[in-house]
Amino acid sequence: MKLAITIIAVLTAIYVLPAMGESAQFWSNQANGYFISGDFEKAAASYDKALELEPNSADLWNNKGKVLGMMGRFDDAISCFDKSLAINTSNPESLNLKAIALSRGLNRNREALTIFDQILQTNPSYFDAWIGMGMALANEGSLSGSLECFEKATEIKPQDPTAWNNKGVVLRQMERYQDALTCFNKALTIDSANEAAQQNRELTLQDMDQQPQATPSMSTQDMM
Repeated sequence: MKLAITIIAVLTAIYVLPAMGESAQFWSNQANGYFISGDFEKAAASYDKALELEPNSADLWNNKGKVLGMMGRFDDAISCFDKSLAINTSNPESLNLKAIALSRGLNRNREALTIFDQILQTNPSYFDAWIGMGMALANEGSLSGSLECFEKATEIKPQDPTAWNNKGVVLRQMERYQDALTCFNKALTIDSANEAAQQNRELTLQDMDQQPQATPSMSTQDMM
């Protein structure tokens, strides 16, 4: 749903100084609190207040875009990331966030892959871009390419459970069940409460008990 904007004409424009403490940082802190609590509507409104005071903050535009993405407003989120990129054209976080919104939000994987590649050409160790690219390639059906991305991610951050879980999801789809189980176990060694890895481990054990069987279904919903 597009945001409806109402323009109110007034005869006299009055500039009101922000109340003491109500700086861009104040509103950003308010927004961060709302975001953590899951109140995305109030978070977005607070980021708007912050941006009124500091419209050239790439970080504020990124944060607002993240909130809109959580609300499922991916086109609006991308617009925020584009505003951030207009301020700093080479900001890897803005590029990565835009690519994630394109891929996971709008299923525009080819566009996302171009952006992920752009990030990694500049910074081959950008962990989040490897994760995002791996998920986009999985969505496109390129399991081998996806697996390579997650393997690279585990090399960059071997103590991050996300890459291990996602690598396991791809290996399970390739029917490499023992390898997949190893990955899920690794993720759980790092974070024993990781729900995605727990669920994927159980599914893999079921696969191993029921062989031979049809190829398991895969979704990036199983990834993180």
